[in-house]
Amino acid sequence: MAGTATKGEQRAKTANGGDSAFMVRALAKGLSILSLFDAENREWTLDEIAERAGLPRMTAYRMIRTMESSWFLVRDSVTNRYHLGPALLAATYLSEGYAELASIVRPYLQELADKTGEATTLALEVDGVAVSVDMVDTPRPLRREVAVGRIIGDTASANGKVFAAFKTGAEREAILASPHPQLTPNTITDPRALARELDVVASSGVAFDIEERNLGTCAVAAPVRDQLGTVTAAISLIVPTGRFGPEEKESYAEAVKASAAAISAFLGYSRRD
Repeated sequence: MAGTATKGEQRAKTANGGDSAFMVRALAKGLSILSLFDAENREWTLDEIAERAGLPRMTAYRMIRTMESSWFLVRDSVTNRYHLGPALLAATYLSEGYAELASIVRPYLQELADKTGEATTLALEVDGVAVSVDMVDTPRPLRREVAVGRIIGDTASANGKVFAAFKTGAEREAILASPHPQLTPNTITDPRALARELDVVASSGVAFDIEERNLGTCAVAAPVRDQLGTVTAAISLIVPTGRFGPEEKESYAEAVKASAAAISAFLGYSRRD
């Protein structure tokens, strides 16, 4: 019925002391959906969301699909249940345990930045995408395209390639079968070419982004492993293309690999070969 507030909107009105001429109803509906998720209710089905938020099923579906496309919600393909996505990491990673790893890695990021004179980033994989959780900037000119808590992307980024390269065979095949948007003319979108690229990353232990995500910016990343050898994070150097010639590419790759190995050793990882 037109003009009737949903349960979520009613909660919003109560929290703000009454209705407001400035309230955006569509936003209020979206927030009412996000507010359903908490420590005791981490997942919901579409029907449960529609019922609990007091929304028509089609309205709830459109709202959910919109938030899913922006990674605010993620659907489990097996259970068809939704949970909060990596786009919310900027506001929540401190309470989710990521801060501890970030505090451990921070000195290594600083040392790498001091050694190379370039910006460094720590990334974690959340629901299949790389997310920046810490960074150290450089005093040298650099226009960053990412911020703490922001999604870096999938295989168009060096960090994303690291996470994809060390997946199981089935997981990697699923990644290769997924669509990869052409972000720049250099983005690798062909599955066969991408498979070869990931093979190189897995064998060399280092991944490159040569203007694949953003024109004018290159990156080199390496995996961080825990004591079981699982890739738990990636660290990277972010460098303007003009400062990423053949010599810098080689020296920066070795520097990033050395830093990642030092962090992994601190976390208890020991190479078995």
